[in-house]
Order: sequence, then structure tokens, then C-alpha cells
Amino acid sequence: MTETVNLNVSQWLESQQEVVLNAWMDEILSRWKKHYPQAVDEESLRLQSRQLLDEIRKLFANNLNESWELAPDSRSAVLLRSMSTQRAKQGFKPADSVQYLIALKRVLLRGLLQSGAAEHPSVLGALLAAVENIFDHLTLLVYETYIETRERLIAQQSLSLLELSTPVVRLWDRVLMVPLIGVVDTLRARQTTERLLDAIAKYEATVAILDVTGVPVLDTSVAGHIMKTIAAAQMLGARVVMTGISPDGAQTLVKLGVDFSEVTTRATLRAGIAEALLQVGRRIVAIKDKDKDKDAP
Repeated sequence: MTETVNLNVSQWLESQQEVVLNAWMDEILSRWKKHYPQAVDEESLRLQSRQLLDEIRKLFANNLNESWELAPDSRSAVLLRSMSTQRAKQGFKPADSVQYLIALKRVLLRGLLQSGAAEHPSVLGALLAAVENIFDHLTLLVYETYIETRERLIAQQSLSLLELSTPVVRLWDRVLMVPLIGVVDTLRARQTTERLLDAIAKYEATVAILDVTGVPVLDTSVAGHIMKTIAAAQMLGARVVMTGISPDGAQTLVKLGVDFSEVTTRATLRAGIAEALLQVGRRIVAIKDKDKDKDAP
């Protein structure tokens, strides 16, 4: 029964391909053009859909049983992955990507029932089972591809934001500054340490300012990450000046027993910059004071 039904569906699709394609495109375009008017290329979508429809017809022609699996390298799988990846990058919602196949299944079943291909209840049951069998696999592939693509995009964006959030600024010869903003977790602490050490080696820095003004919470975990960064910098011969610890943060660290006695600390970034310059034999003076020094005998 299943083999006969699959063959009948394949033959019907071959004879009604344009009718099915047009009805499918009308339904999906009415939805997508409303929500994504700038992202829909009708000509390209129609071409891809025609290719996919032909591959689905071939799946029915292969008389698939209930235990079949969609081969990852099959033409239909490759087409669906490509289309789902493209939709995910364009900002489509997962429901809209899945709706693409649901619309085809709806058009297909409606056409088959109207053609009288399932007049007997047993034939109808076999027909529904055959269609569900194939479309379940295809829909699952679309959803999995969409999720994988979005997760990959989010990971790339997170990495870009992480790089932007941990800049190493060269303030003066042999003086660097790392302004920390936001939550300091293990990943970010490791990247901060790597970027700082690379900059110390590149610029032959002897002083590094670590500003934590923008860190909302200072606890034992954050302090531990910061101390590891400081220790690594000191191993390369750079002294670290830590700035921006708030009064509340200082009290919290004292209560937690965190020891910063081996680290030079200053309350503000301005004071930290002044301290760093002093450590390299420089200081900031007013222009008038500088002129007076020149005029002095």
C-alpha cells in the first residue's frame, strides 16, 4: 500500500508541478512579503523552490518506508540547509522558515485530496502517513539548520563585542591602560590577560593601568580573575596600577578577605594615570608652571 501511494504522489507531483509551485509561492509570499519586504527575492525563491519540489517528488518515487533517514549529503538536504541558513542570516524567525515547508505540505495535501487520490479510508491513511513521514524529516532539518546558524552568528557577534569591550590603550611610552567595563567572567578575563600581555611585549611597557570603574560587581570571583591578570603582567616585568574601585567595592573586598596589598591602587583613573607617569619618570604639569621652570635662573 505504501509503495503504491508514494508512487501515485510522485506521479501526481510530476504532472501538477507548476500548479503546486504557483499555489505554494502565492501562500508563502503573501506572508513573507508582509514581514520581510526587503529580504525576499521572488525570482530566486521560485527557482530554489522548484528545485526542492522536484527533489521531494524523487523522495516519494523512492518508496521510502517509515524507518528511512534523510541523508545529509542528499540534494534535498543540501538545498534545505542552504535556504534555511540564508533565511537565518536575513533575520527570519524560525516559525517563518518552518512555515515554508508547512505551506507546501498544505498545498500538496489539498491538491491530492481534490484529485480523488485518496477516496478509500485506508488509502487516505497511507497517503497522510507518507506525506507526514517525509515532511517531518524535512521540517526538522530546517529547524536544526536555523538554530545552528543563529547560534553561530550569536557566537561571532559575542566574540566581536568581547574584543571591543577589552581594548588595550597605549597612553604613553611604556604606559598601557585596560578599561574593564561590564561583567568579568572566565572567558573575558582570559582574553583581557592575553591582550594585555601581547601589548606589554609589543610596546615594551613597564606600567599597566587596570581600570575597574565600569565593573558593576567586585566579588571573590572577579578579584581572582583580576589578580591572575596582574600576576601575569608582573611576570613580564610590568607594574600594574589598579584604579576605579568604588567605596562599596572596597568594603566588599575587605569583608571577603581579598588581599590587594601587593598591588598599587588609586581611587580614580586620573590619580592612576599620574602614578603611572611618575613610575616612568614623567609627570603632568600646568603650562604656566612649565614656563616658570624655564624662566627660573
